Amino acid sequence: MFAALLASLALAQSTPLEDPAETFGTLPLLRGLDISPDGKKGAALIRANGEQGLGIFSIENGFEYKHFIRDKDEKKLREFFWKQDDLVVFSVSLPGRRYGTRTTETRLFSMEVESGEMRGLFSRAHDRNEMPPQIQDNVVSLLPKDPDNILVEFREPASPYDSVHRLNVAKIRRPVTVQRSVNQSVGFLADPAGTVRYSSGIRNDTERRLALLKPDDKWQDFSHRIREGQPTFRVIGFPNDRKYAYVLSDFETETRALYRFNIENDQFEELLFKHPTSDVLGIRQNPDTGEVIGAVYAEDERYVSWFGDSKPKRTVDALTQATDYPNLAFVRYNLSQSAAVLFSSSGSKPGRYIIFDYETGGYIEMPSQYPGLANVELGKVIATSYKARDGLEIPAFVTLPPGYGELSELDNVPFVILPHGGPTARDYSGFDWLAQFLAHKGYGVLQMNFRGSAGYGAEFVNAGDRQWGQAMQDDITDGTQWLIKNGYADAGKTSILGASYGGYAALMGAVREPDLFRCAVSINGVTDLPKVISDARDYVGGRLGTRHIGRLWQDRGMLRENSPIEQVDEIEIPVLLIAGESDRVVPREHSTTMERRMKRKGKDVELVMLKDGSHYLDVNDNRVIALRAIDEFLEGCR
Repeated sequence: MFAALLASLALAQSTPLEDPAETFGTLPLLRGLDISPDGKKGAALIRANGEQGLGIFSIENGFEYKHFIRDKDEKKLREFFWKQDDLVVFSVSLPGRRYGTRTTETRLFSMEVESGEMRGLFSRAHDRNEMPPQIQDNVVSLLPKDPDNILVEFREPASPYDSVHRLNVAKIRRPVTVQRSVNQSVGFLADPAGTVRYSSGIRNDTERRLALLKPDDKWQDFSHRIREGQPTFRVIGFPNDRKYAYVLSDFETETRALYRFNIENDQFEELLFKHPTSDVLGIRQNPDTGEVIGAVYAEDERYVSWFGDSKPKRTVDALTQATDYPNLAFVRYNLSQSAAVLFSSSGSKPGRYIIFDYETGGYIEMPSQYPGLANVELGKVIATSYKARDGLEIPAFVTLPPGYGELSELDNVPFVILPHGGPTARDYSGFDWLAQFLAHKGYGVLQMNFRGSAGYGAEFVNAGDRQWGQAMQDDITDGTQWLIKNGYADAGKTSILGASYGGYAALMGAVREPDLFRCAVSINGVTDLPKVISDARDYVGGRLGTRHIGRLWQDRGMLRENSPIEQVDEIEIPVLLIAGESDRVVPREHSTTMERRMKRKGKDVELVMLKDGSHYLDVNDNRVIALRAIDEFLEGCR
């Protein structure tokens, strides 16, 4: 399969790009690569010949194709993992509706690779009159020592809360409950041995709850640790020693640091790692003992600080010395730990996977995620920062058009401002298909981590609370003016584009700064803040999840003032709206109603509706369609 695909791509690489939108917008060739326990087979989410789905292939026989399970319409492959040498488990997501509320549903399947026999793991596991669990792929533990079972969290039909169940992946059997709800559970964690030791919950949809399993097998309430106003307390993992948990907290640091926490006496016992400017974003653990062997943090990119001389560290060091792979990262072992998957990428180099075989000491380089960009010059990504109007330092990245080497070389270049989604997320300096497409088309691209972005400590993220369209928007405006003041950006050819929260910010840029931007593009963007908050009440945790936006009644004036749909009169520049037909995160009504109101007011607006589109531009050719529309629209704004 790969040989034929790469042969066709080799021909395309020898000629100039005929369709940049297709080259940059086609979904990555491989995603989520995983290796079977015996190291002989691989699986990945694959894009091939205009289709996407789960590809299963032989590694031994030159990547011989075995199965390709295709996405179909709104049903798309979502997660997968190997459980046995001949058994892979995967889930499919699809839109649904329960009690009048639109939902995203997942269905869990297993497949015997040699025979191709597939089983729906919940198909006959419940009574016929029972509604199947909505989310079936929330795996709490792979139970690596048990070849037939996994632990899955789901909500039983008669319960308002989640519980954990042992599910047989080799045969259709009714799941066995191993852990009932604790403190109104909506989330569980297990240790490497598969013992469930953490329960997060929500009480009355307004109060977070937390319980931890003590060594005496009794659950203890730790909700006092996560009350509003308290320092961060986030359980991120466990060693097999049931006395301890690994916790992220900022109780004595400006950023979230990693601690060994004593569950028995409710005390932080040892500071394991802290970084002066970055929260700890994750940990790496010994899969057998659970002992932490590394901490993940970020500067311009994600990095790992390894503790001692661990096997993953030795693997990364050896490949780094033997190859020129940039930013090499350890991704995962296979279940037997006989092979490892690593990943390499940089801002101007699309990523690729590498398979390391511990038995032979050799490695296999997988194809690039974007093979069509092999001979294409990409834009250099520059890490920088600027000061907001109140003095807050805002980290940022500028992607230069190809041919430029330094920020200082820019001289009144047309720019696209590209705020990220979330908004509690952040941008990195790694490869970004959208930013590189825009750079390829001749634009400079500014991406900023405005206040409210994650990863820079509690004070920075909390500065964005209830600041949609306000201080967070000011940070975006200040970044644009910084570009213009320094002569980098052409003041008359600067546009703003974003997706999700970034789409909201693009529209608010059009509302608040009609003289700063030539045009605005919103992809699946929020337009109505009261609607976001109201709709969230249909889901567990919805009130908690929208508190950073505002309170529906207390803040109704502020919410209306900062909703683009209520400020259509203020928009004087052309607007392009792109919406996914089946978006379950920001429903398409945000865009369709915005279009209707703008047209009623005689505004310049265009709407592109993506067939079967999700929130993430990851269905069919929706990225390509979106890029073509963006390209044509921005060209008209130059």
